[in-house]
Amino acid sequence: MLRNVESVFTKLQRIETLAKQDVKLKFTSLAHLLTPELLEHALENLNKDGAPGVDGITVREFADKAEENIVAIHLELKEMKYRASDVRRAYIPKSNGKLRPLGIPTVKDRIVQSAMTKIIEMIFEPSFLEVSYGFRAGRSTHDALEAIKEAIDHTPINWVVDVDIKGYFDHVNHEWMIKFLEHRIADTRILRLVAKCLKAGILENGVVVRNEEGVPQGGPISPLLANIYLHYVLDLWFEKQYKLKCLGHSFMVRYADDFIVGFEREEVAKQFLLDLKKRFAEFGLEIAEEKTRIVRFGRNSDSDDGKTGGSKTSVGTFNFLGFTHYMKQRGDGTKRRPMVARKPKRESRTKFLKNIRTWLKESMHTSIPWQNKMLSIRLEGYYRYFGLKYCKPALKNVKYHVERLWITALRRRSQKHNLHWTAVTRQTMFSLPEPILRRKT
Repeated sequence: MLRNVESVFTKLQRIETLAKQDVKLKFTSLAHLLTPELLEHALENLNKDGAPGVDGITVREFADKAEENIVAIHLELKEMKYRASDVRRAYIPKSNGKLRPLGIPTVKDRIVQSAMTKIIEMIFEPSFLEVSYGFRAGRSTHDALEAIKEAIDHTPINWVVDVDIKGYFDHVNHEWMIKFLEHRIADTRILRLVAKCLKAGILENGVVVRNEEGVPQGGPISPLLANIYLHYVLDLWFEKQYKLKCLGHSFMVRYADDFIVGFEREEVAKQFLLDLKKRFAEFGLEIAEEKTRIVRFGRNSDSDDGKTGGSKTSVGTFNFLGFTHYMKQRGDGTKRRPMVARKPKRESRTKFLKNIRTWLKESMHTSIPWQNKMLSIRLEGYYRYFGLKYCKPALKNVKYHVERLWITALRRRSQKHNLHWTAVTRQTMFSLPEPILRRKT
């Protein structure tokens, strides 16, 4: 089996090489790569604790009969009898208090989507531009943050357009999606499989709604399709057309459907926003007006250390990937100069502490060493993401509030307690990890 798996991945790497060598090459024969070995590999990489789809079958239950189930899926694909099941709708809370809809496919559909993602990713990854960072191997949120900092610190950027796409994943146009895939894929069997995934019904409260547009968040193939759509609608348009014609310096950084665009001139930033609305309208997308801003921001802008909010055209800050970006004076004497600094945005901090409070309530009667271990893991995860330069005071503040929440929860175990703050902070058993910065820039 291992030899067969290696054979499949050797073929996939060959496709990637061809895609890199000729950006206009169309691939006509891909469906044969959906082998039992690739499907089995996809099953092995699924989250074993993932929620079940509409059929109620969990990943572990499916894996118990893996060989039988994989053979059945492969036969359906080979005979072109595969049909995507309805997607179960679920909701997860967002940092602003609202709910984000998720689509949970069946395990069977997740396997097929994962296998297709491997194939399609090999073809399109070489075409993606440097400005795109989301859901790409070897690229992370911190890479996107560094790209923003680099652009603003070293070029005369004075204005930032902070754009929010209104319900992006719900409004991807299916016809355009297939047309974009056809730029590189001519295998109709693969294109039909993608179309089936896109048009799967949504089951919510016992009612199935046919999906005429959108890419349900939650499926393995959704992030890749979302990237491909914005690659053609936004990335290529800005980098290969718009940027070359606008006056002054400009840059863009995109992570999934979140993106920031910077300009040297205010009038160019304002015109870009107007042109972007027209561009999006052609492809069924819309800007969320209430969340989109033009912010005066850059080396020539006033430094406010992140304390200023902002109207539509204000000197101040912008939020991106969980951080608030602001300009900070660095250096001494005449060598002082403004540079980009970041700190965890208020909503990120509030959400983290809210989750800690909920966990403590649920784990009130577990042992103190166990609580210490779990709180330490959560804090260290927070530090790993938000531990950028100049974030240490904010991280210490979060640690302080976690300690207070923990002691408050422990005091509720009994009316007769001796958990006084000054005494507790001296005891090793209540010691939580100190903030550590992940990088110096």
